[in-house]
Amino acid sequence: MRQDSPDSRPERYRALASAENYNSKITQPSVVRRFSHWLEARAVERALGDVKGDSVLDCPCGTGRLDGQLRARFNTVVGLDSSEAMLAVYRQGHPERIGQQGDAFALPFADGQFEWVVCHRLLHHFQLDDDRVRLLKSLARVARMGLVVYAWLDTPLNRRRHSRRQTLAPDHLPSLLAAAGVTLEKVHYAAWPFQPKAELLCRKI
Repeated sequence: MRQDSPDSRPERYRALASAENYNSKITQPSVVRRFSHWLEARAVERALGDVKGDSVLDCPCGTGRLDGQLRARFNTVVGLDSSEAMLAVYRQGHPERIGQQGDAFALPFADGQFEWVVCHRLLHHFQLDDDRVRLLKSLARVARMGLVVYAWLDTPLNRRRHSRRQTLAPDHLPSLLAAAGVTLEKVHYAAWPFQPKAELLCRKI
């Protein structure tokens, strides 16, 4: 599905049953999914290893996929998602989770309110640079130190330009990030060169 207008895109997980089904794929994955999730989690952990701070915004937080990893490093973790159904699952059994509904392109927070912002599994859904930059600008505005962003990047074995989830050329990243006011410090691939999944560690300029 082409996402030229992300603000007007119908919410995919607005039904509670859909959010619960999504969460079950994370908490009770198949063998193949379990391995893929493990690779992603390792990439996230490597990226977070270079991050220091007290507060972090998890946007979008979904049902809490990264919550445990973030709480192991930050005193204050705030989750934001556009879906109230996803947030309902996010909060289930976890009274310490601070979940807020909102738009990633118009975050309801003050400039620099968080030391870091983590954005997992969102950027790769957009096909237009204008939307990518607009998202990154919004995230960077509320971050004092920088961003950890999940992206799909070209590898020698994996390049996608005409699919729903697109890869980006690594040499295209600097201009996108600079337009958002951040610079790329490190790239942590989940499984180079077989998978395009990567965590980008970006610092505020």
